[in-house]
Amino acid sequence: MNKKEHILKTAARLFAMRTFDTVGIRDIAREADVNSAMVSYYFGSKTGLLREIFSRFSNLFLSEAKRCMNRSLNPHELIKNFVPTVLENARSNRDLYLIGLRELNHDSEELQDLRDEIISESLENYKENFERLGINRPRLDGIPGLGFTVIIGAVFSDYLLGGGSCIDDEKMVGEYADAIVEILQKGLTGYWA
Repeated sequence: MNKKEHILKTAARLFAMRTFDTVGIRDIAREADVNSAMVSYYFGSKTGLLREIFSRFSNLFLSEAKRCMNRSLNPHELIKNFVPTVLENARSNRDLYLIGLRELNHDSEELQDLRDEIISESLENYKENFERLGINRPRLDGIPGLGFTVIIGAVFSDYLLGGGSCIDDEKMVGEYADAIVEILQKGLTGYWA
């Protein structure tokens, strides 16, 4: 692993364990065993580092979502493919996902363009695939990204609320994925019926 990647992985681990606001450049440099100037050299600033982490999260998430959508033949299959695949991707890229999910719901100006981008790309991909699959998507006029936010919130509620505490338990993740699939396929009331 080169120094840039090492710094990025170290920062992601620290941001995930704590928060972006509580970690300084010196903390990252000390933990990565590099000079603070090296962090600035590669990323420009702590915000530049966060932008790179969020971009990597966005790229991972969007590529998995597109892959699942493109191979699904109907709405139920789409949901069945999407939830476990993206959860597994999050398990493999835990720090990136935890930071990415936190920042999706954060209103910092530094990442607004990147948040808008991931929501726009996701909605465009959903729209294309919904049309291909014949899904009648409800209109959410005046509330851009609400459907995206609801789905992501449902799939990743353990990350958003519990900090990923259950993500290492295979059985629990399987049961969790099954429950989310059923909720997304039938709706919350159908899940309890």
